Amino acid sequence: MLTERELVNNHVLCGQSTVVEALIKTGAIPDESLYGEYWEVMEWWLVTRWLAEKLQEQGEVIIENCGCHWWGRQCSGQAIYMDAVMTDIVESFN
Repeated sequence: MLTERELVNNHVLCGQSTVVEALIKTGAIPDESLYGEYWEVMEWWLVTRWLAEKLQEQGEVIIENCGCHWWGRQCSGQAIYMDAVMTDIVESFN
């Protein structure tokens, strides 16, 4: 049985807010690479392709560019495994 902690430990790779914001600001990431509503993003996280697909299915903000998949997390202040979207993904498998 998959848990939220296992999901995050295996598929959320590292925080990259500074990197992604710089790439967006300089135009290195074109608009067509951005999926979802960007305006609510609080943090950017590098994630696996598999998790990016699951997050996108849940309506989350995803950037696919430069061989990377970044998730635009729309909340902050708690552990990622506690996010409702992680629970939704886990529940779809259990």
